[in-house]
Amino acid sequence: MNIARLIATASIAVAAVASLAACGETSNDAAQESPATTSAASPATTSTGSATAAGNGIPCSQAGDLSGTPERKPPADLPLPPGGQLYMSKGPFGKTELFFVAKDADPTNLDGVRDEAADVLAKAGYKIERKDQEEGSEAEAHLSGPHDVAIQVIQLCEGKVRVKYTLS
Repeated sequence: MNIARLIATASIAVAAVASLAACGETSNDAAQESPATTSAASPATTSTGSATAAGNGIPCSQAGDLSGTPERKPPADLPLPPGGQLYMSKGPFGKTELFFVAKDADPTNLDGVRDEAADVLAKAGYKIERKDQEEGSEAEAHLSGPHDVAIQVIQLCEGKVRVKYTLS
């Protein structure tokens, strides 16, 4: 392999790793996203000029099977907020499992959906360790309790958000 090709390959690899690191997820997490996540990776702009959750404008018919039956159910000690549809599960990967919920919600209120999901778990005995958000892109919460839980909320498609629960 000549030096120019080697440098080009290394540059592409570095850019890919930096892109994944900027999302705050590992490459394994990125590969385990729901079908609509690929389109939900870059923010769109609204008429007000602010960034919104990405997926904005995508018809839900193009977001994959949101009425699917997951292979696994969440543990009984992991209550989910009302009004959501559990449509996919992944894992286990060692002790880690992923559960995906589609929920009708305003995509400009990702932190509100995150807070609702975290509050349901807090009422069940979980402790909210921290919350954060990237305005218009995602909102996250990390909780401890019977399981360590990471909640990530992004826009899934028009009028719906995706709530991903990562249990470990």
